[in-house]
Amino acid sequence: MNIILFGTGMAAHRLLNYPLRREHEIVAVVDNNEAKWGADFCGHSIASPDVIREQDYDIILLAVINGWMDAWQQLRGMGVSVSRIRHAVGWSRVDYFDDPLDELFVIPKKPFIPFEKHPLTGALGHCGGETGKAHGRRLREGFFEKYCQGEGLDIGCGSDPVTPGCCGWDLCNGDAQELAGVPDESFDFVYSSHCIEHMADVRRAIANWFRVVRRGGCLIIYGPERDLYEKRRTLPSRFNPHHQHMFLVGRKEAPDTLDICEEIREALSTTGGHYRIEYIRTCSEGWESLTPDVQSPGEYSFEAVIRKL
Repeated sequence: MNIILFGTGMAAHRLLNYPLRREHEIVAVVDNNEAKWGADFCGHSIASPDVIREQDYDIILLAVINGWMDAWQQLRGMGVSVSRIRHAVGWSRVDYFDDPLDELFVIPKKPFIPFEKHPLTGALGHCGGETGKAHGRRLREGFFEKYCQGEGLDIGCGSDPVTPGCCGWDLCNGDAQELAGVPDESFDFVYSSHCIEHMADVRRAIANWFRVVRRGGCLIIYGPERDLYEKRRTLPSRFNPHHQHMFLVGRKEAPDTLDICEEIREALSTTGGHYRIEYIRTCSEGWESLTPDVQSPGEYSFEAVIRKL
């Protein structure tokens, strides 16, 4: 199979570190950035997307993160059929989870690292930044004194843990929906930022996250609010195609938008535990309404704090 790789960023670089399966060949690497044309990229000369019209190919592998939807529409505008476009959605997870990319590349799977309860000393993943955006606001509000005291677990922490010295769970530890190996009621607070939208079963994830909170402690869920983050009403997400759900506070909307308040109530009704919702609200400090195809600065999230009684 002849493959054109579209994109020369982090996702494309990571994929080209894996050997192609013998039956496949990269016949061109293209990028919209004219300044890159002619430069070497992992042994390939970067070309203009115009070569797509001239090149013999079977599929175009779209390895673009930010702006992927624009690139998709660009390809469709060039007459490329949907059946010949493959989007490398799972590029960041392929080291640990099976993915359609395994059909193209030989990707050795790393064993999951069994969870151990010890403070983070470095990043567990490449993602981060959303928690950091909220730090100043939270300092002013006394958030850390109220809700983040004692031993903490940050689920999906990446390179941006909520507090110094907390423990972390990320892709390398396995499915965040299950928290396999984390004992019941083992943390004073459990925090997760921009992870819930990636969970296949939102309620199961919330129930398991609540499971590992000690009595008197808090579960804190921070995630993208649809109208601030997505700027659209249905999936796929323009800014992160791996999102499986959208969220609003106090309202759901078919087919893709969940009410985070309802999800929390229904999830915790299955646990038999007692709790008090401290608050569920939208956080938009520093947010600006830019064009629909540009991600806004500042916070664009909901924040929920649930105390276990």
